[in-house]
Amino acid sequence: MATTWLTYAWEDNKEGDVDFVAQELEQAGVSVKLDRWNLKAGKRLWEQIEHFIQDPQESDAWVLYATANSLGSEACKEEFAYALDRALRSRGQDFPVVGLFPGTVDEDLIPAGIRTRLYVSLTDPDWKERIKAAAEGRSAAIAQAPVQAYFLRVHEEPSGRYSIEVRPRAGSWSPFIAAIPLVEREKVNPSIMHGPAGRVPRGGMLVMSGRGESQDKRWWLMRAQNEATPTQSYYVHCNALPSALLFGVDGGSPQYRISLSQS
Repeated sequence: MATTWLTYAWEDNKEGDVDFVAQELEQAGVSVKLDRWNLKAGKRLWEQIEHFIQDPQESDAWVLYATANSLGSEACKEEFAYALDRALRSRGQDFPVVGLFPGTVDEDLIPAGIRTRLYVSLTDPDWKERIKAAAEGRSAAIAQAPVQAYFLRVHEEPSGRYSIEVRPRAGSWSPFIAAIPLVEREKVNPSIMHGPAGRVPRGGMLVMSGRGESQDKRWWLMRAQNEATPTQSYYVHCNALPSALLFGVDGGSPQYRISLSQS
């Protein structure tokens, strides 16, 4: 099991925040050794940590728990930078040094040495894996969410209405169809328009457009011949978001059906 030393300012653990970080890393399979840095003790940070940073038997990585509290003064930033430089001189440039931040932090507060290396925020759901991977000397195994073959974005207009933008990421949809549940037609009051990707159109022209009920009386259909492409979108204008939206190639493939929250 990889071992990391976690250095923190004692003031930052008054509510157990650092203890929580250590607990979570231990559960993820990282042995954590805590080293409290007393900012008021007047002792240099490097003098407090050199015994375990210099010895490969003591640590595989060094994590600095950094907050506005611990980096709030030029003296503190200089001390972090000095300790970082000494650590890398002692263990080599490949020694994993990780800046761990409880949230977003002003980059001006981050020592340059940390800014150019790995730093992680607790707001990142993969923060534990990133630290574990660094300590184990491997790339982080971050699961990538699958990317849908279509692009969809809900634009909220100044008028309070919505425009649901849809387009293919590759290929084209023509003829195009969009549909919402028929029972929601009056509340949603939908219409479609074609235009450049990312720019809600204020007007335009549809070719061979039409609308009406589906044969099974479940959907309100809207059609047009304009081609949807990776650079040309369709926009479903509506007063309220429908519970579901069907869109794609009219009478063909692909077609997609997604759920939406009603406004």
